[in-house]
Amino acid sequence: MIKITTIIPTYNQEQYIDATIASAVEQIGDFSHEILVSSDGSSDNTRKIIMKWACLYPGLIRDISEEFNVGISRNFRRLFTEATGDYTAILEGDDLWTDPEKLSKQLSFLLANPDCSMVFSMIRVRKLPSGQEEFLPRQVNLTKNKLDGRDFLAEPTMNLIANFSSCLLRSSLTKALPERVFRERFNEIAMAFFFELHGPIGFLREPMSIYHQHSSGVWTGSSREAQLKSGLATRQMTLEIADAKYSEAIKRIIEEKYQKPLAALAI
Repeated sequence: MIKITTIIPTYNQEQYIDATIASAVEQIGDFSHEILVSSDGSSDNTRKIIMKWACLYPGLIRDISEEFNVGISRNFRRLFTEATGDYTAILEGDDLWTDPEKLSKQLSFLLANPDCSMVFSMIRVRKLPSGQEEFLPRQVNLTKNKLDGRDFLAEPTMNLIANFSSCLLRSSLTKALPERVFRERFNEIAMAFFFELHGPIGFLREPMSIYHQHSSGVWTGSSREAQLKSGLATRQMTLEIADAKYSEAIKRIIEEKYQKPLAALAI
């Protein structure tokens, strides 16, 4: 039977992690499922909650947390290394899946489209504390079910995926991710352009997960300058990884969307 590993990286997310893990446990379909959870040295009750779930489902959930904080990229790398499935799904510790057949539907797509390196779905963004939800226009406007680097570059952010928790990846490629993507913050854009080297990226026009946007998030909790610097580093990383035919377009986005705004802030 085909095996899917769901990896859940988390850090100080005690208010979300219960619902996150529950939404992974609730997945159904014709596949064998393994759930790996790794708290990156959390100082709140996140680890205790993970241990509770691991005790409840010892054949399904494995806690591979470490006591010391190693950072988000090394935590991702550890999870990818430990995954034993044919396919790997990512579910970040403050997100959740809303469709119990999320994995099954994405698996069916990849089995029917062996040329595709990965697949992602639409997400719903839930803004906290208001609870207001919205779709991302850049995903709503997508009409193709197979994308390449040109489609990503047509969007100024270069980030059509927007959230790791919407993805299902071929594990042969997660194991082959270059060291470069883990040197700084592991991100969806560089990952997408690496996978694109190995085949089209599939897209399912169906929302199956929720991304919680809150002030303590890595991105939304940062200042404008910090966001621009992080965005610049992400796209410079992508420039090193992507197919050379995309280099000039990526360089233009780097200059217009990140270097010039950062220079203006410095004045």
